[in-house]
Amino acid sequence: MIGNVTSLSGTVHAAIDHARRSHQSCVVSKIEELNRILPLDFYQRAGRLYSGQRCYWSDSSGELQLVGAGITAMISTQQEDAAVQVRQAQARLFRNAYTLGTQRVAGTGPIFLGGFSFDSKKERAEMWQNFGSAYFILPEFLLTVHHGRCYLTHTILCRPNDDVAERVGALEAQPHELFNNVFHAEPDTHDQQLLDQNDQDQDTWCRLVAEAVQTLQETPMKKIVLARARSLIYQRKLSRHALLRVLSEQQKGTCIFCLEKGSAAFIGATPERLIKKSGRSIESACLAGSAARGKTQQEDDEFGKWLLNDGKNLKEHQYVVESVRDALNALCTSLSIPKQPVLMKNKNIQHLYTPVKGRCKSATSLIDLVARLHPTPALGGLPKKDAMAWIRTHEAIDRGFYASPIGWVDSGDHGEFDVGIRAALLRGNEAVLFAGCGVLADSDPIQEYQETDVKFQPMQHALMRGTL
Repeated sequence: MIGNVTSLSGTVHAAIDHARRSHQSCVVSKIEELNRILPLDFYQRAGRLYSGQRCYWSDSSGELQLVGAGITAMISTQQEDAAVQVRQAQARLFRNAYTLGTQRVAGTGPIFLGGFSFDSKKERAEMWQNFGSAYFILPEFLLTVHHGRCYLTHTILCRPNDDVAERVGALEAQPHELFNNVFHAEPDTHDQQLLDQNDQDQDTWCRLVAEAVQTLQETPMKKIVLARARSLIYQRKLSRHALLRVLSEQQKGTCIFCLEKGSAAFIGATPERLIKKSGRSIESACLAGSAARGKTQQEDDEFGKWLLNDGKNLKEHQYVVESVRDALNALCTSLSIPKQPVLMKNKNIQHLYTPVKGRCKSATSLIDLVARLHPTPALGGLPKKDAMAWIRTHEAIDRGFYASPIGWVDSGDHGEFDVGIRAALLRGNEAVLFAGCGVLADSDPIQEYQETDVKFQPMQHALMRGTL
């Protein structure tokens, strides 16, 4: 992190001078603490100026919310070594970063928000083409709400031949629409209608599951995770901010995210953390094995008890625990993993859950941890390389960013990535939902199909709300 100049013009002058000497652009961020602004209101306001250039992130505790509007810098690649390219590009920009203003808080200053594709070797379907193998943005305006305190980061780019006064003016400017207190929310519509629903053919998908089961019975492979898609066509264009509001109300205890790329947006409410890093402290989670929620407390308890004792789900969960342990051991000096899973209960589904905590080696970056973990056996299979190759050649859909790492990282290498599940890709009046299941050698195709139906429910229920 560069820069301890205290004045605005001095900071910009130093950044431009550094850009001339290094022949590389520099970013300058001004951080200020604000009176409370509701993140979803800010996201909605930003749509007037920055539609297609917004991002939203709220962690599972609700203690950290990030809203990005506009793009100061972008990292986008179609290459297979996406993690390497992202890590190098982020490091280069963060090295050439100057920050002015409020004392740094994690999630303020210059940060990148975005994600990776599930499989960089998979041929991109048309609907995912713009997202590529990785897509990250450094927002021009970033609203951070951290433990109830509100911060605004305004970040600009300074190039070697830029004029200091012009860049100072750009850093001081704030669009009136983003901060107008006389803000009237766009009225919600109550007559949005579902016109059509298209699912992958059940028989075809079950035959794929049966083929995976046969492969697992005849080879050393232990698990293959399969996914399917559901397309929902509505009467009019779907509202991203309205869907985020519904998810925030309905899916407490999940990480809620939205990443826009032009006319498309990947949005979801995921219960599954991949990795969180604060200094050298890391947190991960093992989430595999699932059951529906009961309609009564007694039924819900019975489903939970069954899940905690079901051999197939326990085996599936243990594969994830062992894989996460093996992946993190190489990058951590200490690791703590409970011996038995507990239940994580969300609105529509409950899972076997094992939290993971540790301390990583000093040279380990957050992107290193992401690349090492993804995909866990909960999303890909086991062994990882064989399962990914099987999915790539047999699964009919391109998962794109579904089941992939989605998250943020700041210039101090603090950040978090969660797994992009319970999610949909919005394009105009279409929502494409994704759901997956872990297939073992004793899996039943019909039961796996029913499990994916349960996993469609969080997003489908949100879309069914009359406010969209």
